[in-house]
Amino acid sequence: MHPNPSRLLAFMAGGLLFVIPSPSAAQATGNPKAIRLPPQITGATQSTEILPPGGVAALSVQAMDPQGSPLQFSWAASAGTLGLPMNTSGTLSTQTWTAPQCLEEGDVPVAATVTNGYGLATSVQFPFSVVQDLAVNHQPPFSPSAFERLENVALTPQQTLRMTAPSAPTSAERIVLAQDQHVRVTFIDKVAGATHALGYVYYDDLVARGYVNTQGDLVDANGNGIADLHEDLYNLAPLSGPQARQHIGTTPRCTNTFTSGGFTYRQPELALNASCASAFTRTQLSDARPGHNLETYAVDVVGATPPTSSSIALPWFSDQGLFPRLPNLLEPRNAANNFMGLGTLIFLNTDDDGDTATSMGLGLVPDTHSNGPDGIPDYDVSRYDLQGQVRPINPDPGITPNDRTVDLGLVQGGREMVFFLVSAFESRHNLDNGTVYPCLRKAANGQCTLHLKTPLSVFFSKAKWNLDQDHLGQSPVAALNIGCAQDYTYQCTTSNPTRGCYVDGTSQKLCGWMDEYSLERIALPQYGSITLPREGATVPVSGNGSMPHVLLTAPSTMPSQWMLGFEDLPGGGDRDFNDLVILIQGAAGSTARSNALPAPDASCAVSRVRFTKTDTMASGCGGQPAPTYEVATNCQVCGAGLCASNPTPTWYPLPLLPGTDTVTVDVTPGNQVCWKVTHLGGSPACLPEVTQVQVGYELTPVAP
Repeated sequence: MHPNPSRLLAFMAGGLLFVIPSPSAAQATGNPKAIRLPPQITGATQSTEILPPGGVAALSVQAMDPQGSPLQFSWAASAGTLGLPMNTSGTLSTQTWTAPQCLEEGDVPVAATVTNGYGLATSVQFPFSVVQDLAVNHQPPFSPSAFERLENVALTPQQTLRMTAPSAPTSAERIVLAQDQHVRVTFIDKVAGATHALGYVYYDDLVARGYVNTQGDLVDANGNGIADLHEDLYNLAPLSGPQARQHIGTTPRCTNTFTSGGFTYRQPELALNASCASAFTRTQLSDARPGHNLETYAVDVVGATPPTSSSIALPWFSDQGLFPRLPNLLEPRNAANNFMGLGTLIFLNTDDDGDTATSMGLGLVPDTHSNGPDGIPDYDVSRYDLQGQVRPINPDPGITPNDRTVDLGLVQGGREMVFFLVSAFESRHNLDNGTVYPCLRKAANGQCTLHLKTPLSVFFSKAKWNLDQDHLGQSPVAALNIGCAQDYTYQCTTSNPTRGCYVDGTSQKLCGWMDEYSLERIALPQYGSITLPREGATVPVSGNGSMPHVLLTAPSTMPSQWMLGFEDLPGGGDRDFNDLVILIQGAAGSTARSNALPAPDASCAVSRVRFTKTDTMASGCGGQPAPTYEVATNCQVCGAGLCASNPTPTWYPLPLLPGTDTVTVDVTPGNQVCWKVTHLGGSPACLPEVTQVQVGYELTPVAP
């Protein structure tokens, strides 16, 4: 211990310790002429003047009274905490003092007062400094209780934070992203004679338009036996009368009508020739209901037979609009469709072959490339935006490898997407070849009572919305091994998969999905070096007799990535679901926000923060974004003795380099410290991991 100079004070406070020494002669006689003197401090010591927050110092005061009267010791602290006073004699008092978490520089927080039997007192003060140490770590080990929010972040058994990719949809019947994601669609393969256009609509837009009810069923508001969605795809409703509906588009190209089943309909422009000549007939067709395929019956059919020309000129099979061979309803909103379109367009033409012809000349845009197949659509994809408009400036002129991928931008989470494929191919009703005419209206027993004959068919990822019947009725509709090459002898079928491949880890064989050339192509770096596992993927039945046309698979080896395979013939054709295959990659940001760190005393506030972190990323991920870090000091909102998380604290960005780095920042004083790490997302193989975080801070007293 070391002595400390004392200062005389005229006050006393704090706990009292009474010491009763022997009385002096002056006290005994009560001599009125005696001169009374205050006690004298003969010694004052403190173990240290410099303490860390919460540190403890030992204090002592020794005194004597000139008159020999009993001495009374009292201790007072304006900050920190005093222990219980002790004494070893009538002239000595000892004490401990625990430092507060912060102390104003130059403050003298502790005083001891000695009072004699005549009420005279002498005081001594003890100055202290509470030294802040930024190196003291206040961050507890990573555990679930240490974090308020973990979004696309996994807490590992090794107590690290691993950024994760967003989950992928698992069913074509309900494609919903769990959160907002940056989505890219990559063309993989097209093995078909048809020409396609690919896009999507939002389910809730169709609900808002009245096409779907709250139970998810298609609505027939005008009661004519045809769902309004199908009616408006082909503009079948008459323009007047009890079953009239608004024309989807501007001025109708064709207005002639026909009567079927007691109702009047408009003949569909997308199924009529250039002069809109009537194309309604009644004919004998095979029954497309499962179990009835050998039966024929008389049924109404509307739609013209295409000419033999390999390129059908406009206005054959057109409803005008932005793209005459695309239903106006599926076009993006545009003046050309009277702003009634609901679609977003991804690929306007999926041809990838060795010629420059589209099927029957019905492609939305010309095929301008004949050096396929090469895994790139045969038109300049980047020339068009998602609204089907020619860009003012093409970011990648010409047909290049970049044209295999379309960036959808940020796609809203929580909104169901329904993909559609418009397939241009000659319409046939031949159950032996797996094709049927689309069915517009069914009887109660499921038998079609009105068929549509058109080379422009629409297929939805939501199978119940499809017009064509599943004439086989087998369940599942298809079961395929996604990592197995397709058997082009066509002797492998879902019902007889002996020429297929074993599903990994099982004794089950399933037919292959894509051909060997496609599997080799996606293994290239430009596709992300994809090797599909030998996993099974099934196409379930629709539940209402309609033919499913989309296989969705989310391979276990490809987090946040999923694939769609389309069957492009009404009736299902060969049911290989590889007529068009696309890869969809979703990227979403990862965020981890810590809970507020242990709060300092209310009289103190954090004024500086020292932040140290270590993060890692897999090798070969150069150029990928690094995680960013921020810290805040107002992470809670407190009142009435309760505190709740502040959803919008003031975040201070921390300029940290990748790997291990440390930074110290001045902050607006506050006493609820938290931090967060954010990553923008990227390749699933290149997502970072945070292995440790340390948070130190300096405190400053809060002004009263």
